[in-house]
Amino acid sequence: MTDLSSDTNPIADLAGDLISAKMDANKMTHLLRIGTFQMEVAPNEDIDVRAFFNETIDKLIAAYGEKLLEIDIKTAAMQSGTMHG
Repeated sequence: MTDLSSDTNPIADLAGDLISAKMDANKMTHLLRIGTFQMEVAPNEDIDVRAFFNETIDKLIAAYGEKLLEIDIKTAAMQSGTMHG
């Protein structure tokens, strides 16, 4: 038999862990989409998403210039609806 006066309840701890895991699984990803380029970043408190995306955009502009904004309809159509793992 368990002691009801104890500080922790294993069932309550398990339920709390389950709820926490479900909340973590439902977090939305951060999405950067420019032309046909798309990048998703999972939420993480160690990443400054704004700075990360700004650095990524700067590198893409340096590499591709104005061509970065050109869209190929065929490529865009093939990419829509895909999942990345």
